[in-house]
Amino acid sequence: MKPNRALKVGIAGCGSVAQSPWGHIPAFIKNKNTELVAVCDKDENLASNVAKTFGINRYYTDVSEMLKNNELDIVDICTPPKTHSVLSIMAMKSGCHVLVEKPMALSVKEADDMIAASKENGVKLCIVHNRLFHPTIMKTKSLVRKGIIGDVTGIDIRYGWESSRSDYMDKGHWYYGLHGGVFGEILPHPVYIARAFVGALEPVAVYSRKLSGYEWIAADELRVILEGEKGTATITISCNWPGTEALFDIFGTNRNIHIDIESEILTKRAVSTKGPPWNTIYNLRLGYQQLYCTALFTLKTLLRRRLSDHHILIDKAVTAIINDTEPPVTGEDGKEVIRVYENIISQIDRGQTQTD
Repeated sequence: MKPNRALKVGIAGCGSVAQSPWGHIPAFIKNKNTELVAVCDKDENLASNVAKTFGINRYYTDVSEMLKNNELDIVDICTPPKTHSVLSIMAMKSGCHVLVEKPMALSVKEADDMIAASKENGVKLCIVHNRLFHPTIMKTKSLVRKGIIGDVTGIDIRYGWESSRSDYMDKGHWYYGLHGGVFGEILPHPVYIARAFVGALEPVAVYSRKLSGYEWIAADELRVILEGEKGTATITISCNWPGTEALFDIFGTNRNIHIDIESEILTKRAVSTKGPPWNTIYNLRLGYQQLYCTALFTLKTLLRRRLSDHHILIDKAVTAIINDTEPPVTGEDGKEVIRVYENIISQIDRGQTQTD
């Protein structure tokens, strides 16, 4: 059903995830069922500039002031993780539905408190596990549901950052204050993607290593093996790649699927054992799939018809609020990712990171 009026939204945190073209503010502005009425950031100049850029009438430096001076329906929290719990609970106690960036909290205890606040105040709590709504991931999930790859046997996920990233080199960046440092920013993504394909996860082996010379970084290489309900998951995170990439392989009994998420390339792979010329034909089929995905990606970009994963998730979250249905990513989903993350980081702490 359609609401009688647009839902009023306030944004807490005006950093890149909020204001970038693929981020939260453009998504809410584009959504026909929402009205973005206020933004908030402790940096007044940033809040003022973002409000001016997007034509938002009100800006604040304190979330409590934003809540007091506006009858908000939704508060979207894009602040550093250490503030997620307190700001989410504050907003929910004010009767607002909450959308909160990942990781939803710093601990399972904080996640439990947020879930309890959602239930006690009768409001929705949605966690921004945005990669689940990337068009290529959504297509892969559809193929898996249809049985195209047979039974899922495992997933391999590889995330790479280039060592020259400005935020990575900034020792004052908020993610160096997280338990696990830079992994606190990256690791939730592969964990929730692995859960989507192989079910509940338990880490069985964790290895970390430091290659860089930055003294404020404890480790910049991570390898994790996890046991899932439907198969094994492996996660590789490296901050020493020549570029930023996110690569996934879903393994099945009939065929495998390879995903390059940054380029939106999906290829279905079935190993040929017939030898030439069948291997040549198979290679041509792979090449055609890559060419098709590249052409489609280029066309959607040129026509400005590409929807970001944040846009899709936010649209689904708004629809869930309007229809009083379960959010696309629940607080329990976010809590389980925190639990697995804490388990992985505790294993790093118990071990000894190798350095070169």
